[in-house]
Amino acid sequence: MAKILAIDVGNSNIVVGCIEEGSVLFTERMETRVRRDQQTLYDLFRDMLYKHKITPAELEGSILSSVVPDANALIMSAARHLTGKPCLKIDRSFDSGLDLSDYDSATLGIDRITDMTAAVAKYGAPVLVCDLGTATTISVADGQKRFLGGMISAGIQLSLRALGEYTAQLPELCAAAPERLIGADTVESIISGAVIGQAAMIDGIAERVAQELGVDRVPLVLTGGLSRYVIPWLKHEVSYEPELLFAGMELLYHRNQHRLAALEERT
Repeated sequence: MAKILAIDVGNSNIVVGCIEEGSVLFTERMETRVRRDQQTLYDLFRDMLYKHKITPAELEGSILSSVVPDANALIMSAARHLTGKPCLKIDRSFDSGLDLSDYDSATLGIDRITDMTAAVAKYGAPVLVCDLGTATTISVADGQKRFLGGMISAGIQLSLRALGEYTAQLPELCAAAPERLIGADTVESIISGAVIGQAAMIDGIAERVAQELGVDRVPLVLTGGLSRYVIPWLKHEVSYEPELLFAGMELLYHRNQHRLAALEERT
């Protein structure tokens, strides 16, 4: 199986990875808000590949998961220039193995679909996925693989930034691992509140979701860069999947090859 260029456009970062047979060969990231033209993006993607001793000729194709619509056209154009094939952009009509009929899919983030695709494939259903990034998104699928929805709250770093910006005497801090539950000074107290508060929220939601679904427990899957701070404070058993999104992108790429064929016919 050939390699796939996978591009995840989030609110804060663009993460570029190369996937081959379930393995993420590398990931590189850059800021989303920096403006770049198509040639610059092409050069960046190509240089990332060469850095990891991969040539564009080794790529079977590319796939895009994005929650920033304004970035899509240039990225897809650069990816097509690199691979010689249209870039598959994940949308809500993709074959994901999920039933989305119980949720207003018009407002459903592509990252949540992609994460859940991978989680259901690996852990079965029901399953609960928590993605800790700019926002903390919690997504739930029931035993019939129906995407039921979930919860969205401010992420750890966003909460810390808001405290620093909107209070007169509290400092703006970066996310870190709490040393203790009860902070011994203001800085420790803020970190504890942001990080351990998220852990307590996730524990509480996991219990309530299990009750809602009428089961003893729901497998809990965490992903996202800030998960490492939260996991030590969780009471529930958890599976940490840092590359969950890329696993979902690879599954969606192979399940939706007919779309690629249709795109190639049009061009």
